[in-house]
This record gives sequence, C-alpha cells and structure tokens, in this order.
Amino acid sequence: MQKLRLSMYLLFLQGIFLLYFAYKSGYYTVYVIFAILNFTLVFGLGRKNKTAVKTALVYKGIDLFLSMLYLIAGDIFSGISAAIDLVIVHDIIGYIQEVTSVDENEEA
Repeated sequence: MQKLRLSMYLLFLQGIFLLYFAYKSGYYTVYVIFAILNFTLVFGLGRKNKTAVKTALVYKGIDLFLSMLYLIAGDIFSGISAAIDLVIVHDIIGYIQEVTSVDENEEA
C-alpha cells in the first residue's frame, strides 16, 4: 500500500464531515475553514509536499489531543474523531520514518 494514501482518504472524509456539520449547525465559517484546510492538506499530501506533511502532522496531533480531552469529558462521539486522527498521525509518522531511512541509506 502506498504511504500517505490512508491519510489522504481520512483527511478527505473528515473534510466531508466538517461540511456536513457546517450544514447541520449554524457555525458555517468555522467548519468550512477547517474543511478547506483538510482538503488543502489532502492535495499537499498527494503531491508529497514536505510542508503539507509537517502541517498535517501538527494539525492532526493537536486535533487528537483535543479529541482525547473531549472524550475524557464525556463526549463519546469524539472517540471516532480521535481514532481517525490516531490513524492519520500513525500513517504520517510511518511515511516520515520511511523517507528518513531512505535518505540515510543514500548517504552511506
């Protein structure tokens, strides 16, 4: 399986969820801004842009932390978001490890 493909699919899925939440609730601007961020990161990850990979890792790390806090506070549905974020972070870290190991092998 190609690296970052799972992250791209899950980020796209979360963008669709955010657009649905924007439609369902009255906070259109907040949800739409984060949906656009997710779609932009999907495009950047597809091109394997280093800045997009780093930004997605930081963004999803913060989102994972906040989802875990909401889960501890009692919001059960944040567990879904936390699980998706955990898979995205795992996939991105695996990609970074693969790229750095290839770079180290080329130097040797």
